[in-house]
Parts: sequence; C-alpha cells; structure tokens
Amino acid sequence: MKKIIEWLTHWPNDKVLHFTLCLFVALGASVAAKVCGCEKFEVMAAGWFAGFFAGIGKEIYDEAKYGGADESDWAADLLGTTLGCVIALILTW
Repeated sequence: MKKIIEWLTHWPNDKVLHFTLCLFVALGASVAAKVCGCEKFEVMAAGWFAGFFAGIGKEIYDEAKYGGADESDWAADLLGTTLGCVIALILTW
C-alpha cells in the first residue's frame, strides 16, 4: 500500500486532473442512475460510460490546447473511472 501511495503522490498535476475528473463524473453518474431506480449493472454502466466519455473529452481538450495527449493520461482516466464506479457500487449496495 505504501508503494501505491508513493506512486500516486508523484503524479504530475495533469494526471491528477484526469484521475479526479473521471472519478467524480463516474461517481456522480452512478449515484444519479441509482437514484433514478436503475439496477446494479445499469448503475455501473452509467458511471463507467460517463467517466470514459469525460476522459475522452479531456483528451480532445488536451489535443486542441496543448498539442497532444499521452497514454498515461488514458491510464489516469481509466483508473479514476474505475475507482468512481467501485465507490458508487459500495455506496449504493
């Protein structure tokens, strides 16, 4: 666990933005789907797709504004999306 925390604390600010954006979008969409009465699979799908498309949007923004996106941005997007969905699943179990 200590190595994971050390690894996460050395992320550049851009990776942290990717991670947190996707985490909160996925978490918010999952909770909203649960409030609307969706089943567990639909809750997870709503969160995952919302986080994934938020990550795509951030990549498009980075490409347009900074001239490129990289694989580590995608990794941060997917980690944030996945963690957001897992947290939502735990909270709405």
